[in-house]
Amino acid sequence: MLRRLLRTPLGPGLGRSLAVVRYTGLRTGAPHELVCQYVRNGERVWIMVGQADRKTWWRNLRARAPVDLWLAGRRVRAAAVAVVGLEDPEECGRGIASYATRVPRAGALPVSDVVMVRADLL
Repeated sequence: MLRRLLRTPLGPGLGRSLAVVRYTGLRTGAPHELVCQYVRNGERVWIMVGQADRKTWWRNLRARAPVDLWLAGRRVRAAAVAVVGLEDPEECGRGIASYATRVPRAGALPVSDVVMVRADLL
């Protein structure tokens, strides 16, 4: 229900921090959608994957892939990729810094424990 609501004229009010992300599953080729919290920094959107070790959706974005995002009620196309702190601490640190502008406690997280999804708007 929240996914539908974020696409309506009410989306701009709710969508300041919540987005709908649509991506394609690697194995199934099926479209999947989820609602997540995001931070926008210009033409880049950062999504922090909470409890990444328990989540699987972000693994579909290990390689750069097209996604659809609904931000503040508007659909935008983007190219997204998962940024794993253990593998790319510098880029993950940039994502954490951007995310911490809206969610300050995120700045205290150790980079090695974080997975971010970076979506570059097209």
